[in-house]
Amino acid sequence: MAAARTNLIPLILTAATFYFAQTAIGFVQPTDMSSDFEECKKIASDQGRLDCFRKLIQRGTSETTTAEGTPAKDAWALIRTRNPKGGPDAVAITKTADTARSDPDLAGLIIRCQEKPGFEIALGTVRPFPPRTKRDVVFTFGTEQSILHAEASPAGTALILPIDATAFTTGPWRGLKELAVTIKDPEVEIRGVIPLDGLAPALAKLTANCPSG
Repeated sequence: MAAARTNLIPLILTAATFYFAQTAIGFVQPTDMSSDFEECKKIASDQGRLDCFRKLIQRGTSETTTAEGTPAKDAWALIRTRNPKGGPDAVAITKTADTARSDPDLAGLIIRCQEKPGFEIALGTVRPFPPRTKRDVVFTFGTEQSILHAEASPAGTALILPIDATAFTTGPWRGLKELAVTIKDPEVEIRGVIPLDGLAPALAKLTANCPSG
């Protein structure tokens, strides 16, 4: 089981990058990509699915790079996607879910620069949701719970959370070491834990790399 979950790490990283590549700039039609994403999921082998996802990413972007190369599973990855039509790059940081304590359908946390000041925060998922549909996401902190009403991204591969990144640094969630999440879905609930260690310096790096203007 441990080996199987370790093999899922690059697949989960790719799923998070796939969401970012589609939603940050909108290089391709979401409906076409969602259909192809479903076809990739049907591939039996982990390596085959990973290769399929990578091809989709290459279709959707001209260049996607991480500042750390291939980051360790416990590191925040800074992802930069070049806009083939010109204009500012799309930039985000991602943190993969703890694979030992998470369902494989939970990819991790994604925080990306927006055109206006501030960041967009989303939960990356491996299993797509119907685009623009609503899902409740339950966050558990010890004995307390908070419910956020998230919206699926245009491609359906992430749930956009109605919060700002400052909630983790100066807001009510300041000091949290991890996020325990449950995504409520009629078909199956998705549960997992996302470590938050290193978030403050990762946000500082993201802020420094966000396109100006």
